[in-house]
Order: sequence, then structure tokens, then C-alpha cells
Amino acid sequence: MKTLNYPHPGAPMQGYATVPATSDAKEYLRLLLRHKFGLLLTLLLGFLAAWLYLISTEKTYETSALVEVLEQKNYFDEDGKVNQTDWNAPTIREEANLLRSRKVLSPVVETFNLRISAEPKTIPVLSDLTREIPALAALIDQLDVVRQYAWSDESVTLSELSVPRKWEDKALTLTSLGENAYSLSDPNDGILIAQAEVGRPVQVDIPNQDPLIITVASLDAAAGVQFSVVRASLQAAVSSLRSELSTETTDSKSRMITVNLRGNDPDHIAELTNAILDEYTGVKLGSQNRSSDEKLEVFEKQLPGVEAELRAAEIALSEFRRSAGSFGEDTQTNFKLGQLDKLETQLLEKEVERDDLLKRYTVNHPTPKRLQKEIDVLNDKIRQVRGTLSARPNTQRELSILEDEVETKGKLFNEISAELQKLRLANVGNVGEVQIIDDALPPRKPVSPSALLAIVGGTLTTLFLYTLFLTLRSALSTVISDQDALERASGLPVFMNIPRSSAQRRLGSPVTVDPRRLLPGSSENEGSKAISGNVLALSKPEDYSIENLRGLRSMLEDVMAGANNNVLMFTSPLPGMGKSFLSLNLAVLIAQTGKKVLLIDADYQRGQLHKSLGLAAGPGLPEVVRGKSELKETVKATSVANLYCIPRGYSGGSNGVDMPSDKEFGAFLDVVAPRFDIAIIDTPPVLSVSTAASLGKHAGSTIMVVKEGEVKEPQLNEALKRLTFSGVRVSGCIMNGSSAPTPRHYTYYREQLD
Repeated sequence: MKTLNYPHPGAPMQGYATVPATSDAKEYLRLLLRHKFGLLLTLLLGFLAAWLYLISTEKTYETSALVEVLEQKNYFDEDGKVNQTDWNAPTIREEANLLRSRKVLSPVVETFNLRISAEPKTIPVLSDLTREIPALAALIDQLDVVRQYAWSDESVTLSELSVPRKWEDKALTLTSLGENAYSLSDPNDGILIAQAEVGRPVQVDIPNQDPLIITVASLDAAAGVQFSVVRASLQAAVSSLRSELSTETTDSKSRMITVNLRGNDPDHIAELTNAILDEYTGVKLGSQNRSSDEKLEVFEKQLPGVEAELRAAEIALSEFRRSAGSFGEDTQTNFKLGQLDKLETQLLEKEVERDDLLKRYTVNHPTPKRLQKEIDVLNDKIRQVRGTLSARPNTQRELSILEDEVETKGKLFNEISAELQKLRLANVGNVGEVQIIDDALPPRKPVSPSALLAIVGGTLTTLFLYTLFLTLRSALSTVISDQDALERASGLPVFMNIPRSSAQRRLGSPVTVDPRRLLPGSSENEGSKAISGNVLALSKPEDYSIENLRGLRSMLEDVMAGANNNVLMFTSPLPGMGKSFLSLNLAVLIAQTGKKVLLIDADYQRGQLHKSLGLAAGPGLPEVVRGKSELKETVKATSVANLYCIPRGYSGGSNGVDMPSDKEFGAFLDVVAPRFDIAIIDTPPVLSVSTAASLGKHAGSTIMVVKEGEVKEPQLNEALKRLTFSGVRVSGCIMNGSSAPTPRHYTYYREQLD
């Protein structure tokens, strides 16, 4: 068996392994368990906050639509041939930006009167709460001081509101007057602007500004309820709508756009979304018509010139044939002529494309520059082919050139004529470049707020804040709040954690003293005393705190086995730590094992052990130590077998105490302690009087009792320092009044001693 040796408080514990520190998670868990009622209250507050958030936050819905942007068509490819290929088509992101542009949204804002808003004045959260609890709304409505606020479903609808430009985005106050009447005023200075009946348009002339025109279509509110009405500027209204509108594209190659719109009214946002798509389609159709008109203009201007050139080439060819007669064609010459034909066709088409681009871009733009380089290359090739043909016989060469020119001009004329016909037909039956795949439908469920997220988020947030508060308070506070803190502050083992006992306050059954249990020679007139009922070990032996004391009883057998005598002293830094409770109940539990126990009340001024045991006031410890009373008159038997008590004596109260000297008390213990198996001394607090420091040096074992959350580290250190300087050997500590009992320390201590 190992013995314990603590040279001084705070020193390393010899023969006793340091209690391993628990993990942070366990520390937090134990911290929360010690404040479980506060934790439950915090979780309840978090749930309440989440509920208030849910009822005070308007439900937000989201609708969506799907749009396909068709590819625009051009009439020349990279080789200069007239066909239907992509020509400067806007990217899908540009189309999405167009959909959210002011050009598209402004007409929708005006159509749906989105520049006009009217909201009732409310008190945040409270007004939302009254809508959920009609009885509360009726109660608050009786208070005149809050009559201007809306408490249920008050509403107003404005069919028209025009204000001077300077008043745009400015809130005006509309007040219900009852009986279908209202007034309009400036909230800043309270000036009355207008007063009218519902349904009648009102115009107010304002000097040097546009008039104010207002028409209230409907008003559902009691007299006195106020509304805030605003005529927003077009920019502000468009920005507000744009903030709720979003577009999504899968990738740059996709021609699909998903349009999303959020709002509080499911039907309204569906109508708005479809109106935005209609406006966007109209804008795209108008743009397409303008583009087609531009192309028509280009081709119509070029067609007469090409036709004239074709007729001139045909006439020149015909005259040349009549004058030159017929002759065969050289194969090589025909090949070169065909090559020249293709090059000249490409050159002409490139020139047409360049001329069209120069209408939209400057000469220095990269696209016209690129086409000019291609034209220069074609001119070089044409010059090379013509140089080759120049070496041929003149007649054959001239004939080939004329035939090639006729063929080239003819092809170009036919292609331009065909494209003109297509463009004219397209303008007649134009269906636009946008196709609406899915219309917007009213959503059935809101996207926010989420009840689950609100409740989980609210409870977790309050739990985190409460844990943070407890952690900071524990870190900044010097109050000893748990066993680990007591061990760290004292440098001593904590023998036991004694939980609070609710049964201790409800005790009251008396216990009669047996006269036969007196010390030989004692007077028998003490045998009829009754215990007042403060002994928990007798009234509630199954109480959890008593179970822990039984564990302490077994532990003390090992602790005291290495002590120099059988005297055990209980003390504490401050009053109210529960040392008398522990001394009394531990004495009872030890006596119940058959051992003779002497309980000594050394708290001369405030000791109450004799009352707890039902003993009358009489000579006590000071008297018997100083020889003023006989031992047999002072040592009193109790109703508990084997339990005897020496009360505090006659020196209680506020009078001074004639304390015995250390030598006298030591001599007394040498005489009386051997007559018992164990002597337990209950001393006053160390920081209150010096009794504990004086008597403790004669005790083989001393235990410091600390109540959870009642003692600060400096107070404990001062108490231990006084005992150490007086030569008192403190064996360990007991944490009393714990809110979170645990057998961890007891179990670990037993393992170290075995």
C-alpha cells in the first residue's frame, strides 16, 4: 500500500500519480452538465428565437422559366461563300445580360406598377406575433399609444401615385381616417398634403413642380393606422426587380438560359417572369428585324450594279464571238480560266462582306483588317493567274476572260437575288430568335425561411454562445468550480465529490438517545435527548451524497493507516462549506460499522453538532481541556450506537473564547483519543479564526472541505498556507455541494493505493 506525502500546498504529490487531464470535449461536456438547467433554458430560448424568426420573416418563393436563344444566321462563311452560318452572334452570357437589362425590365416595371409601394407601419417581431395570436392583437389594439401600427392584416392598394421628381424614393405617410377616408402627409414635418376618400383621384398642385396625383383603390384598416407609401424612381425600381432576378447558363456552348425570380407572392412572381420573357422576346424580334433590314439594304444596293456588270459582260462576249469566229479551247487555258473565275468570285464576296462590316466597325477594327488581308491575297493570286494567261494566244485568252467574267457575274447575281428573296420572306413571317421552352408557374412551396434550418441554427447558435460564455467565465474567474480546478489550485488529491442533497433540507424526524450508550461514569440525564433530525445518514441512508460518504469512509481507512494517530480533522477556508455536515454524517457512518467514534465540536462560537444530535448545551471542549469539567461529564453518548460527542461548550455566541493552548489540547487528545477507534474534529474556517491552525497540528489527518463555486483560488491558497505554516499536514480535499457528481477521482485514487 502506498502512503501519501504532501510537503506543502502546490508541491508535486509523492506516491500519488497526477490525475490525467481529460480531453477538451469531456471538459466542455462536464461544463455543460454542471449548468444543465441553464443549458436547457438556453436551448429553449434558441427554439423561441427560431420560432420568432420564422413568424417574422416573410416566406420567399422562387419561380423559374427556360429560354432557348436560337443562333443568328449570316450569309458568308470564312471562304467568302454566301450561306447560312454564324455571323457575329452574341454569346449566351450577353443574352442573359440583355434579359436583365433596363431596356427589358423598365416596361415590366411600368406595366405592373412596381414603382408604387405601400407598406403598413409595424413593430418588428411584435406585429408578426400578433398576426399569429389574434387575442394579443385585440389586447394591444386597445392601447392608444400604438394605434398607428398594424397588428393584423391591414392593407392599402394604390392604383395611381405620381409625385414630383424630387419626391421620388421619398416615403409619405398615408393615415386611415375611418369611414373610407384617408390623409396623406409628409412624415418629416407632418404637413398635410391631401385628404380624400377611397376610390377618388386627387391632384395636388405644387409650385414650380409637377403635381402630386394619388388614387387609393382600397383601404382595409382601422382609424389611425398608418402606411408608408413611396413612388420609386425608375432606376430604383429596376434595380429592385433586378436584385430578385437571376439567370443561369450551363456553359458557353449551350443556348439555354434558366430565368429565376424570387418574391413573396407566388402568382405575382410567375406573372412577372412571363412578362419579362415576353418583353425580352419583343426586344430580340425588333433587333432581328433591324438586322434583316440592314442586310436587305446592302443587297438591294449591290444588286443593280452586279446586274449591269453582268449585262455588259454578256454583250462584250457576244460581240467578241461574232468578230473572232469559233475555235477550240486549250485544256490548260480552261483550267486557268476556271481558277481565275473562282478567285474573282471569292474576291467580290469578300469585298461585299468588308463593306457591310465597315458600317458597324471602323477601318482599324480587327475584323475588317482581317478581311482586307484576305482581299489582298486574292488580288495577288488573280494577278498571277492573269499573268499566266497573258502568255497564251490573244484570241483564246480574251475569249476565256470574257466567258469567265460572264459566269462569275452570273453566279453572284443569282446568289444575291436568292438571298434577297429569303430576307423578304423572313421579314413577312419572322418568328424571332428566342424560343420559350418552359413558362414560369406559381411555386407551391417557399424556398426560405427553412423551419428545420432555423430551429437547428437557432438552438446551435444559442448553445455555442452559452458554451462560449461559460468557457470565458470559467477562464477569467478564479472561483473553484470543479474537482480539476480544486486539484490544480491546491496541489492535493480530491478524495470525494459530494453532491448536493435536496433531502437534507426536508429532515425533521427525532431520534431518541439510549441511556445505556453513555460512557461509564457519565450522567444518565442526557439519555432522553432527541436528535433534531439533521442527520441525513439516519433519515435518508440511500441518498446519493450518503453513498459517496460511504466511499469516503472506506477510503479514509487507507489514508489514516499511514497517519501518526487516529485523529481526523475537517476544516474549510470559509463558512458554509458543509464541513459540519460531513463530520456528523461520516461519524454516523463509521459508528454504524461497529467502531467507537468520538465527534469533537471545536467551533467554539458557532458549533451546532450538539443540537443536531439532540444534546443539551453543557460543558464542552474548552472546559474539559482546561480542566474545568470532568471527562465523563463532557463526553456525551448519542442515539447512534458507538457514537459519542464533545460539544462546543459554554463559550458560544459573540463573547471571546478562552481557548486552550496547543500543549493542553495535545495532552487532552493523548488521553481521550486512544479510548476510541477514531476521533473526528470539526473546526471553524481557517480564514475566520486560528483554531484550525492551532488544533490541526495534533491531528494525524486533515481534510480541507471546499464547496463548489463558493471559494476562490486565492482564498484556498491562503487557507492552505496558514495551515502549512502552523505545521498542519493536509491530506487532501473534498468537493462538497457538487452539481455533477462523478466517481472518477474515487476510482482512480483506489487504483493508486491498491
